[in-house]
Amino acid sequence: MRERLRANPFGVVAAASVTLLCVLVAGAGAVAVIARSVNSWRSLFFMEQAMAFLLPAVKVLLVVGLIASMGLVLRIR
Repeated sequence: MRERLRANPFGVVAAASVTLLCVLVAGAGAVAVIARSVNSWRSLFFMEQAMAFLLPAVKVLLVVGLIASMGLVLRIR
């Protein structure tokens, strides 16, 4: 197993970035659900702040995941 990981690190990077991306999106969804259930302007403001904070990280992880997945596919060929 270790030999396969050392031979092709793109798979590990792709899996890690997609997993972190799913965690961030789930966290953003949880913040949105909580903000809508409280239903006050303050909670909606905090939701917007959280989304603005998470957006750059989501973009980076999306790009890293796509590049690593493409590298994984091209390396397998």
